Amino acid sequence: MSDVTVRPPKQKRSQESLERVIDASLQLLAENGFEAFTIQDVSQRADVSVGAIYARFGNKESLLRAVHKHAMDALRPTHEAVASADGGRARSAADGIDEAVRLVAGVFRGNEPLLRAFMHLGAVDDEISRRGSESSIDLARQFRTAVLAHRDEIPRKDADAAVDVAFRMAYCTFARQVMYGPTFESDRAIGWDELVDEVGAACAAYLLQPPPKRRKRRS
Repeated sequence: MSDVTVRPPKQKRSQESLERVIDASLQLLAENGFEAFTIQDVSQRADVSVGAIYARFGNKESLLRAVHKHAMDALRPTHEAVASADGGRARSAADGIDEAVRLVAGVFRGNEPLLRAFMHLGAVDDEISRRGSESSIDLARQFRTAVLAHRDEIPRKDADAAVDVAFRMAYCTFARQVMYGPTFESDRAIGWDELVDEVGAACAAYLLQPPPKRRKRRS
């Protein structure tokens, strides 16, 4: 998809129209996915003419990118909440890890239909994929900040690497649930609450138990 610069609004009326277009686009993506997304539907939902939308964005791809940027910016406060999850060293490491995992899950669960659309869209749009990766990396940083408040309780030579692996475990599990549903990898359907409980327990067990001795590789 080609990148197109979006013409910024100069008047209050134009700003209001832009906000309606963005809001309508978010709603339609959440409802129908990106495959069924059309400028005509956005026009009807936002009460903004098709010509005005094309004049502002140039094409559908540019509109989708603008909508994606808006959504990723809106998610930033939820990422920052992960970093402050622990509230200091008052609670146990297990509780801190569990809460951080739950907050990561909440980012996905609270925005499931929209994130599903963007994840699939990222497979065909390099710009959306790049920005989505940046958002994921930011969430990883916030997770590490929260969990590494208990660095002294993580019996790992490289606690930073272990926490990063724990984040990947949680992130990938929740992302797959959003993208493909609960029975893609296994025929056992696991609901969100049970999945979050188990992933939190798995991450805590992984981080708080001494690692097993590695077997020597055969030459």
